Amino acid sequence: MKEQEPSDQARKLLQRYVNGNCTPAEEQQVLRWFYSLGETDPETLTHQEEEALTRLLHARLEYELFEISEQPTSPMFKIRRWLIAASVLAICALSFWMYTHRQTSIEIKRELAAEVPSDLAKYKNDILPGSHYAKLTYADGKTYVRRDSMFYKHVPQTTNEVQGNVLVDVPKAGTYQLVLEDGTKVWLNASTQFSYPEQFTSDHRTVTLHGEAYFEVAKDTNRPFRITTNGTTIEVLGTSFNVASYHDQVSTTLVEGSVKVRKGIRQDILLPGQEARVIGDRIAVKETNVPKNIAWQRGEFYFDGTNLPEIIEQISRWYDVDFANTANIQNLSTYKGSISRQAKLSSVLNILEIVTGRSFSIQGRKIYVS
Repeated sequence: MKEQEPSDQARKLLQRYVNGNCTPAEEQQVLRWFYSLGETDPETLTHQEEEALTRLLHARLEYELFEISEQPTSPMFKIRRWLIAASVLAICALSFWMYTHRQTSIEIKRELAAEVPSDLAKYKNDILPGSHYAKLTYADGKTYVRRDSMFYKHVPQTTNEVQGNVLVDVPKAGTYQLVLEDGTKVWLNASTQFSYPEQFTSDHRTVTLHGEAYFEVAKDTNRPFRITTNGTTIEVLGTSFNVASYHDQVSTTLVEGSVKVRKGIRQDILLPGQEARVIGDRIAVKETNVPKNIAWQRGEFYFDGTNLPEIIEQISRWYDVDFANTANIQNLSTYKGSISRQAKLSSVLNILEIVTGRSFSIQGRKIYVS
C-alpha cells in the first residue's frame, strides 16, 4: 500500500474485507499489506514507528496462534479478519502521519536557502537567500516553530510557579526578531541561540546570547539589562547596539546610549560609534564603522576593509553552504562594497568574482573556489 493512498479508500476496502465482501484479488491485496508492512530496516525507524511495528508483529503472532475454522461464519474467522484489518489500518495511519510529518520538515528546511535550478550554465544549481525562521522552546518543554516576518511579541506561556527561560534557536540561513515582555526589541542573525526569561525579575533583566543580535533596549532605570555571552557581560539601561559572539570573540558595537562591557575584573564603557572586542581576558575599544557592523540587520552584506575569509564566513552562514579550496586564501587583500542579502547566491558570487579575481562554482551546497 502506498503511503499517499487516500485513507478513506483504504478504510472502505478494509471494511469490505471484515464483512467478507471482498473479491479474491482484494483479499490477496489486504494480506499482502498485512505481511509487508513490517519489512522495514530497524535502523531507520523512529521510536513511534518502532512501537507501532512491534504492535503489528504481536498482532501477527496472535493471528498465527488462532485455531482458525475454514468456515466464513466461524467467530474465529471474523476475529481473524478484524485483527488483520485493524493492524493494517493502524499501521497505515501511522505511516501516513510520519510521511506527512517528514514532508513538512523537508519543506521547512527547503524554505531556508533552498536549492533551485540555475539560470546560468556555469553553475550546476543556485541557492535562494535565507528567511525568517526560529524554533522557540519554553520551560515546560513545548516547542514552536515561527516563521513570522514581523516582530514576534512575547507573551508569557506559563504560570509564575513554572516560569523559566525561553530558548530561541535560529539556524543557518535564518533570521528572526522578537519583542521581550519589557518592550525590548531583538533582531537575531543566522546561527544564533538566544535565551531569555518569560518574565524579568524586579531588579534586573538578564539574557544569554551565542551568535549575533541587535538590541533596542527599553529604558528602565531600576532594572539594568544584561547580556551574558562567552564569559562576557554587556550591561545597559536603555540603548541600541549590536553584539556578535561567534567563535571565541565577542564584539559589541554601540549605536546610541552607553554600555558597559565586562570580562572578569576588566571593564570598559563604550560611547556611540565605538566597538569593544573581547579576546581572552583583554578588552580592546576603538572607533568603528557602525553601518558595516549592523548591515545584516538592514538586510545587507556590507564590506569596508573586509577580507575574503570574513566574507566567505558571512555568506556560508546566510546561504547555509560550505566553501572548499579555501586553505590558500590569505587575509592580505580587503574589499569594499555592499550586496543585498535578498539576492540569489549566484548574484553574490558573480560580484565577488569581479572584485576578487577568483572563480566560484556551485555544486549542491558546496562552493568551490579557484
